[in-house]
Amino acid sequence: MASSGSISIDANQEERLLAIKGSVISYITQKLGHLPTDIISADQYESLDGALSIETLKIDSGSIWAIRFSEPDDQTPGRSWSVEISVGKFNGEILVGFRLNCFSRNYDFDFNNSVPRILRSLVNNFSCSDYGYKLSQKPITIQSNSDSEFLYKLINNGKRWRNIVVVSCDDNFDSLVNYTGLAYKLSGAAHVAAITPSASFHLSSLIGKELSVFDRAVRLYRPNFSEEDQLTRHPLILRRQIDKVPIIIRRKFEEAIQRDCFRMSIERDGLAKVVPSFVDIRLAASKARLTALDRHRSSNDDLLTAEIEARKAAESQSESAMSMAIQEEELRKEVESERDNYRAQLYSMRNRAEVLEHRLSMAGEQVETGTRPTTYDDVSPWVEENFSGKLVLHPRAKKALKNAAYEDVGVVCETLSLLANEYRKVCLGEMRKEEFDGIISNKHLDMSGSISEERAREFGEEYFISWRGKKIFLHGHIEKGKSRDERYCLRVYFLWEPEDSLIVVGWLPSHLTNRLT
Repeated sequence: MASSGSISIDANQEERLLAIKGSVISYITQKLGHLPTDIISADQYESLDGALSIETLKIDSGSIWAIRFSEPDDQTPGRSWSVEISVGKFNGEILVGFRLNCFSRNYDFDFNNSVPRILRSLVNNFSCSDYGYKLSQKPITIQSNSDSEFLYKLINNGKRWRNIVVVSCDDNFDSLVNYTGLAYKLSGAAHVAAITPSASFHLSSLIGKELSVFDRAVRLYRPNFSEEDQLTRHPLILRRQIDKVPIIIRRKFEEAIQRDCFRMSIERDGLAKVVPSFVDIRLAASKARLTALDRHRSSNDDLLTAEIEARKAAESQSESAMSMAIQEEELRKEVESERDNYRAQLYSMRNRAEVLEHRLSMAGEQVETGTRPTTYDDVSPWVEENFSGKLVLHPRAKKALKNAAYEDVGVVCETLSLLANEYRKVCLGEMRKEEFDGIISNKHLDMSGSISEERAREFGEEYFISWRGKKIFLHGHIEKGKSRDERYCLRVYFLWEPEDSLIVVGWLPSHLTNRLT
């Protein structure tokens, strides 16, 4: 995992810097035993066994002091841990970077995701903050409207790279997961918040019910949040998944939350620049010393020594990069395997549901559950209840429904039903297109392509949605009415997702911009 932040300067900067270094050295002394008495002032150091290294990089705008220490894992033979801490002094500001690396002979990276004590110490004792928000080893309590607005701003903060874990509680802040323990274990690596029912209600009014969290559930808000994100991008653990289950099951969910937060910490953009590794700092420092010696026409022996140091640093950087690449490849394989497993389960459940629906239909039973909506507020939950795995409303479409003006909600529901059932059969090769055209013609509907993709680009992002990390064109278009008055003109823009056999509705019920409008 990796973390970073800035530390406030209450007094003299040098005194503050010395206090931070002292805290780090004290922690390492407890881990490794006796250290040289003058090590805190050393610009460079290397222990005989290679367990501890110190490097200092001096540049025009300040300096970076970096320390790395390693220790074997007490529980797993062949595994070791490396902690890297960098403290930078730049133009009156102190910046701190932190990296925790796991090295294993067998690449078996299953371990307890909890930040080391030194990171909690830096966060708790030195007023560490990042992107304008104070970090803490304690959960944030959200109980008023202003608290919810604070949380909403944090969720939408474009500079945020940490997960936000929001735990829904009752009015007494009782919850189904140990949010205090999560905050402690994830100190500096994630934000953890506990929210009351009334505050959840206000958050829902700000962020939308689908992306909110309530009723004792838990939600992770990942970085780069957008209200057009797919719901699955910000995982939700429902009450029924963690209530009245064995404590070991609940702990598994907490461990999954911690793993996700650790993973997000190393996937942040520009990590190598914001939190440079020890080997990167050592390589830069070695090159700087070599350049300085050359500039001052130093002796050949000094130049040779500096050249050897720089070469060793470059080799160390290469080895570190290779080790990280292997770890990332193993993680990628694990994530892809997990994704394929979930997808296989989804396909199996969907096929079973479709077989049962077919049997009900053949027996003359009604397949749809509940009555069709009479207001646009009820359309989204009705779609989720009846067309799961067949048709989904993109977040942009759900947002458009809030301001819908088309006068006949029943026609909108009928159109969505036709897309989810009959048109999906056309896409799967189970119904002829001519047969479908006859069905919608009888209902005074017409289907065509929206506009050409080339022309769609003239109108910015209107005809495109973000889907599974890609920008995709809304190629399909079903309509009723020719009026330019939104009350009498229905338009539904959609696309077919072949990989998931899914209709994705990107906009409704009004017309998107074209040359006529």
